[in-house]
Amino acid sequence: MRRSTLWILSAVCAAAIAVAVGISVSSSGVAPRAADAFQHGRLSERGGVYDYLVYVPPGLRARSAVPLVVVLHGCDMTAGQMAAVSGYDALAERDQLIVLYPEVDALDAYGHGRCWMGAWTPATEGRGAGDAGAIAGMTRAVMSRWHADPSRVYVIGISAGGFEAAILGVYYPDLYAAIGIHSGAAYTEGEPACLQPGGEAGGHAGGTAAALASAAIARMGPRARVVPVIVIHGDMDNAVPYGCGQQAISQWLSVDSQLLGRAHRPGVPDSPASARQAVIPGGHGYTVLSYTDGPGCVVAQLWTVHGMGHFWSGGSADPSVARYSDPRGPSAAAASWAFFSRWRLSGPAGPCAARGQR
Repeated sequence: MRRSTLWILSAVCAAAIAVAVGISVSSSGVAPRAADAFQHGRLSERGGVYDYLVYVPPGLRARSAVPLVVVLHGCDMTAGQMAAVSGYDALAERDQLIVLYPEVDALDAYGHGRCWMGAWTPATEGRGAGDAGAIAGMTRAVMSRWHADPSRVYVIGISAGGFEAAILGVYYPDLYAAIGIHSGAAYTEGEPACLQPGGEAGGHAGGTAAALASAAIARMGPRARVVPVIVIHGDMDNAVPYGCGQQAISQWLSVDSQLLGRAHRPGVPDSPASARQAVIPGGHGYTVLSYTDGPGCVVAQLWTVHGMGHFWSGGSADPSVARYSDPRGPSAAAASWAFFSRWRLSGPAGPCAARGQR
């Protein structure tokens, strides 16, 4: 990725947002947790040292078989800031799940603007390699330590973390039951066309969404499976353009359709099965497109937040993290968890239609 693009990603729109709006899919207004509310861990991986934070709701330690959500920060952020921004800790308390916040290693922190390498040198990422291998290692360490349900492990990231989440969906489809890409892009081994001047939303230098999907499936190898994905993006994002989010949803729809076709099952249509529009009072309007497979399960969603820039949607209104959060949007944490919770690694957790569409 060009250094100019990296600088934009690192800037993350320094505008401050002062007004919080609290409804079911917007910022809860909960203050960030104190540092001592988190468990701390460290992983040494092929010469890199990665710290991470784990939020375990009070009273959960004696429980077993609980979900785990991995939340990846963007450039110029820390794991602690991501925890403060996201709102996932409140969901963890409400629904009894564990949240892992990985931290970049020293090389990423001081040499690459605190960006995950999936945004800087995606060709160095892979199964058991690079930051992707380290994040998978942290995930497994937390799963073992707190007895997380191996069929209910999910990952979402913003910006560089969104790039990395797409990579994890490709190289670790046997670990993550579903993925979330917030203000990120499709999986590629080079810079996506959507980041290039005049680039196409639907593809990159190597071809169309179908070609991107074929490349992703090839990297999945024998572990290839339908990976449910939720994409969240602001249509006024001037760091990672909205076209990148469109590219991501197109790629994963094609991945799922190709894999379903190999199993002689109906694919996922390019046209959404449903479209829903809403407005956060005093905030942004948003559109949710839901895509279903043959049995009617929502395997992909695209959340477009109208008028939002490069921020975590519906995040904390605390001034300390204002440069990363737009609390006037729908809650990315609530949206992604509602999507994730329908799925297990082996397939749908239950009839999706019976659980309601979001």
